[in-house]
Parts: sequence; C-alpha cells; structure tokens
Amino acid sequence: MKLLMSLDAGTSKTVALVGEMDSYGDIHIIGIGETPSKGIDRGYITRLDLAVQTVTRSVKEAQEMAGTRVDNIIVGVASAGIKSQNEKDTISVAPQPVEIDESHIERLIERATTRAREEGYEIIAAIPRKFILDDQEGVIDPVGLLGSRLSAEVHVTKVHVSSLRNMEKVLHTAGLKIAGRYLSVLASAEAVLSQEEKEEGVLLLDMGAGLTSFILFVEGSPLLTGSVPMGGNSITKDIAHFMKITTEQAEKIKLEHGFALADLVSESDRIKIKPRGEEKETTVSKRSLSEVIQIRLEEIMDSVLQSVEYQGISLSSLHAGVVVTGGGAKLAGMREFLERYTDLPVRVGYPTGVIGLKERVQDPSYATAVGLIKMGFQDIERVKRSTSSPNVNKLQDSKKGFTSLLERIKSFFKEVL
Repeated sequence: MKLLMSLDAGTSKTVALVGEMDSYGDIHIIGIGETPSKGIDRGYITRLDLAVQTVTRSVKEAQEMAGTRVDNIIVGVASAGIKSQNEKDTISVAPQPVEIDESHIERLIERATTRAREEGYEIIAAIPRKFILDDQEGVIDPVGLLGSRLSAEVHVTKVHVSSLRNMEKVLHTAGLKIAGRYLSVLASAEAVLSQEEKEEGVLLLDMGAGLTSFILFVEGSPLLTGSVPMGGNSITKDIAHFMKITTEQAEKIKLEHGFALADLVSESDRIKIKPRGEEKETTVSKRSLSEVIQIRLEEIMDSVLQSVEYQGISLSSLHAGVVVTGGGAKLAGMREFLERYTDLPVRVGYPTGVIGLKERVQDPSYATAVGLIKMGFQDIERVKRSTSSPNVNKLQDSKKGFTSLLERIKSFFKEVL
C-alpha cells in the first residue's frame, strides 16, 4: 500500500487527510484531522507558533485515525496574491519535419516560465493549453507527430515567495517534510470537475472563509486562475456590523438563517437578536439579513467576473456553467444566487474519486484536501512511469501542472513505488 497525507491550511480550519492507494489503484481515505485555524489568514502566516500548533493538531488527529505515521505531506497553496498569465512561444525544431518528443515540450515550458518570472513571486504551475505544429492548429498532444516548428500557449501561475517560505517554515517546524505542493484551487478542480466540464468550459469557484479562489477552464485546460481576498468571514463581519452583534453570533445566524438571494426570502420572517449595549431583544427581517449577504456576494463576483472579462471570455461560452465548492458553497441559496448573477447553470461541487471515509469527505469544504491526495497519487504513477520507461509522455505531467515537480519529488516517491 502507498500512503500520502494532504494538508489544506485555510483561514477558518486546517484539514489533514491520510490517503492510501491499493493494488487496484483505488484511493482510500483512512484518516481525517480538522482543527480551527490560528495564525493563518488567507494563505499567509500571521503568527508562527499558532500556525505550527494548528498544523500539528490536524496532522496528529489524521494519523491517529489512520493508525500510522506519515511525515511527508502534500500541501495546498492558496493566497490572495495568486497571479496567472498565458505565454505564447514558438521554437524551430528542425529544417525538415522530425518527430516531436518531450524535450521540445519542456523547452517551450521553460521559455514560457522564463518570460513569466517576476521578482518576489515563485511559479507554481506551468500548464500547456494548446499547440500549433507548423500550420496545424488544435493539436492536443504533439509528441510522436512530425513537424519542424512548434508553438504553444502555456498557462503560468505564481504566488508571493514570502507566503510559500513561511508555510514551509511552519511545516518544517512541525517536523513534516514537504513531498509536493499544488495550487489549492487546481486541487479542488481535480476533486470536483469532470473532464467533460473542462472541455465544455467551466468556472470553478472555491469559496473559503478568507478567500474566494477561482479557475476558468476552456477547451480542457485552465485559462485564468486568481483569487479575491473575501469569503465567508467577510459576510459574517458584515452581518455582525449590520446587527451590532459579535462575530460568533453573526456566524451562527448566517448558518441557521442566512440565504444568498434576498428575492426568495419573505419580508415577514424575522430573527430575534440582542444587539450590543441593548438590554432587550429585538428582531430583524430575514430579508434584510439576506440583503447583507447578497451585497457582499455581488462584490466578490464582480471582482471574479472582471478578471474573466479582461481575458475576453464571454460567460455564454462556458457551456458547463459554474461549479461552486469550498465551505461557502454550503450557504443556503448560493446556487440560486449564482444562477441569477451569471445566467448560467450552477452546481455545488462535491469531491469524487475516493473511497474509505467517503461520507465524511463528500463535503464541498474537503474539496482541496481530497484533490491534493488525488494529485499526489497521480504524481506517484507518473514518477513510476518516468523511471521505468525513458519514453514516457511527460506532456500529461505538464498538463496537470507537475513538470517542475517531478524531479523534486522522486527521492520521496521512490520509497512508496
């Protein structure tokens, strides 16, 4: 059996999962650890000792449930400072048509990442989107085909170096070794999206407590990745301010009475509250509560769609619509709000492709942690193929965003092959 652990360190909670792959290739979730996050905010470490305690508790709980120790960990990268760009480049392969191999793809990726480098940022993934071989467009995989000139568009994502280094310090201080790191929103996509949705065009929203991350797939590959520094906590704070109550009370009211689309809430329905400084209880309408929620959600979506429009993408071209996941997806009325706002079909994304503690992790808030486990095991198989066959097709590695990772993680993964 092969074992991996994933870590999703969010603003409100930190989740650790232990996954095991059997001889049939099925992934079993055998351990879950979940701890309220402290010292972590929107992907940034705000206090080292508290962040270490948070991670340690989640990992310990997951390992105790699994009945085994796993020191090497797959970590998700989420940050308010995520940037993405698409770089196009062309290389001359030979004067006369020759067979395209993996080295030509790697050259194009390297050229794209070189052009995308920016001081203070580190590139996390470089994913080829589409190829042109000589004058032939729409080439999905050029390896093995004949040509003399190869072009590619590469989707590059990068984050603040400081946020990466601080998370690394937390994990090292907790006695953990980083086996791999992937974009959290890309991991969520791996957990909840089908390949058909990616081909048809889909916008994935991962709505957490501190961040709303998003990734837009067109023709099977990501075209845009980003984040908005607002999430469920922003809504809770708005409610607390509006009702003049504590954030703890506001969170409870949001979960019990909140609805994301005010038009669908009756004005006559009311909630009892006790504002700060008041001796007696009073009531507010559920419609007013929903209006507060909807205003913040509209602000979040305005920021997301502004980025989409900047890419020149029309929402009407996203035939698979919108998939929303993360803890925010569980807010009542979220699907109805997004359908009204985007005029697209919307579904809530639940993690798929794992067994074991399936019922526990079939929850939108576990999408990233499950996706990290899946991506880690996919990497194990790719490393196995790359070490057993010199002709392995590395294009599929790069299309998952793993190219820069393979050599770095071989030293660990060979122990579990």
